[in-house]
Amino acid sequence: MGVRFRALSSATDRAGPLDVVEKVALRMLAQREALLQNKIKDMEALNRAFLAWKERVKTVQDTQRLVETEQDADLLDMAQQELASMRDNEKARYQDLRSQILSSSSSVKSKGAIIELKQGVGGQESCLFLSEMLRMYMKYCENRAQQALESGEDRALGSGWRVELLSATPVDVSTSSGSSDALREAILQVHGEQAYEALRFEAGVHRVQRIPATQNLGKLQTSTIAIIVLPMQGGEEQADGILDPKDVRIETMRARGAGGQHVNRTESAVRLTHDPTGITVSMQDSRSQHQNRAKAWEVLHARLLDRHLKKEAEENKALRRSQVASADRSERVRTYNFPQDRVTDHRVGISLSNIGGFMDGDDDNGGGLTYLLEELMASEDEIRLQALLEQQGGP
Repeated sequence: MGVRFRALSSATDRAGPLDVVEKVALRMLAQREALLQNKIKDMEALNRAFLAWKERVKTVQDTQRLVETEQDADLLDMAQQELASMRDNEKARYQDLRSQILSSSSSVKSKGAIIELKQGVGGQESCLFLSEMLRMYMKYCENRAQQALESGEDRALGSGWRVELLSATPVDVSTSSGSSDALREAILQVHGEQAYEALRFEAGVHRVQRIPATQNLGKLQTSTIAIIVLPMQGGEEQADGILDPKDVRIETMRARGAGGQHVNRTESAVRLTHDPTGITVSMQDSRSQHQNRAKAWEVLHARLLDRHLKKEAEENKALRRSQVASADRSERVRTYNFPQDRVTDHRVGISLSNIGGFMDGDDDNGGGLTYLLEELMASEDEIRLQALLEQQGGP
């Protein structure tokens, strides 16, 4: 023990390049400083939201007293109209405060979402359903972005969203009407604020019940796909300490097609391996190695961030209480019953009709995916607010 201690002492005394311990310490201190600065900004924003709401509350109370004492009929009518407007304004400030509390307590500040779709049970039918779900998500995100733009509301769900297909692995499937598009897995990227906050509720096992197009027996079959939703925070260079490029091994190779054959002459395919965790990401959809590399870094960072958040949740009981049941991806979250024209979300116990419109990404009538996501977010918000109150020592 003494020999080891003396060796360490002599190493720290010598002048020269930074040793490993010092590098780690400096990096951790820099990360702590960045976290503190972000926390200060969050608290300042929370304080502004709180003061704005309290000011509106006082204005409503003052106007209410005026209404109760006003004798002139015309002035009373004007005061009542003004009071109604003020109450609407106060409710808006209250919602801003509520959102700020939840935002300040969140450990994720994402720039978007990465959605991974994977084949589950059901063989070829699962692959067909995966392809349909991918199409649904792409159309839904595009529709939401357009609707948010038309509404003119900066905070409307879908505002500024941009969807991009990162990767798709096709598989040959023969149906009663001929060959059909099917996928074994796919990765989708949705850029924009609120994308991860809303779409993370899609994580889990999605079940489809219908007569498969791959068989002629007319027998109802149940198949599944698994969906993983990860927060997106940037590319190769990260400032949050989640991913150090030095820990990543980069390999390039020639891209291969569905049958294993090479599809081009250049080494455009990229595989990243994170040595500390063993996590690997392969990307070959683009003909450009640069584009494949950038996409692979995005996915690798998202997977590592998701791993980090899971570890945090396991270590923090209060945080774990604030998670909805959908955090467990082995749980069945939604069933798509085609014969009964019904989509059922099992977490909030809501069933919607018009499965065709749902799968087309259409929710103009207020009964599509947006409705389910808003119900899920509201349910989780209540749980998180209660957990925060308990964490602060409240009743």
